[in-house]
Order: sequence, then structure tokens, then C-alpha cells
Amino acid sequence: MGADVRHEVQVRVPLADVELARAALSALKPEAERPPTERFKTELRLEGHVIIISIEAGDLSSLRAGLNAYLSWLKAIEEVCSVARGARGIS
Repeated sequence: MGADVRHEVQVRVPLADVELARAALSALKPEAERPPTERFKTELRLEGHVIIISIEAGDLSSLRAGLNAYLSWLKAIEEVCSVARGARGIS
């Protein structure tokens, strides 16, 4: 494989509702716009209540690291919002 080979993944994550999806997108966008590393590039977009995470990297290790990071952040966002909704008595 040459140095110009790129690896890509696109993940579609359905969230509970559009409000949560918008909040997640808003929380994740700064990471995509100003990444802490140049090992991978990320694009985020929303389709209704589905957040779409597209990651491109030069090697599989970087691709996996990027995917793990975004999925972990997304899980944390979901958990925090779930706790906040419960605390407010919202279902």
C-alpha cells in the first residue's frame, strides 16, 4: 500500500429525538473543526434524529482511534442528557 491510501468509515447513529441529535452535533462539532491531532479528519452532519459521522485517516489505527473517540463522546452525551432529562422529570 502506498502512502496515499486513505481509509474511511461512515457511521449513522440514530438518537432518541431531533433535540438530542442537534445537541450532540453541537457538542461534537468543535472537535471536528479543530481536531487535537491531524491523524484523521472528521465530518459530521444531521439527518433528522440521525447523526452521521464520517472519518478519513491514512492508516487503520488512526481510523479506529477516531471512530472510538467520537462514539465514546456520543455515548457520554447521550448518558448526560438522559440523566438531565430524568432529573427534570422529562421522559
